[in-house]
Amino acid sequence: METLTEIIAHIQSYMTSLDWQYIITFIIICYGINHYKIKEGLQKATGTQTRTRYRVIIIGVVYAVGLYFLRGYKLQQIENLFQSFIFALVFHKFIVEALLYWLAKHALPESISKHILTEEQIKKINGNEGK
Repeated sequence: METLTEIIAHIQSYMTSLDWQYIITFIIICYGINHYKIKEGLQKATGTQTRTRYRVIIIGVVYAVGLYFLRGYKLQQIENLFQSFIFALVFHKFIVEALLYWLAKHALPESISKHILTEEQIKKINGNEGK
């Protein structure tokens, strides 16, 4: 029982040390930039086409560097910012996307789902219902 209490205490201290402002705003910024129309506009403006994962990593690094200078972080806080970046990647991929797909499949009408997911993703979700 003592070991379980220690594990929970470590998880609790890890979760409180994360920069939650960075995590939430990073996810919102990435979602906005990876939206269909903005993504197409960036591709036309830069003349390049990058995969979503690389765009997310570039956005995260640029945003973290910006926050480093704006907030005047010290060395210990840089490590927390990096941990927050990694946590945000995992949190977004496994929790937020899974929740959005579940909502689109079970709870949201298609008129709302089309604003959250691409047409290919909606077809994939609807195609899996019959299996």
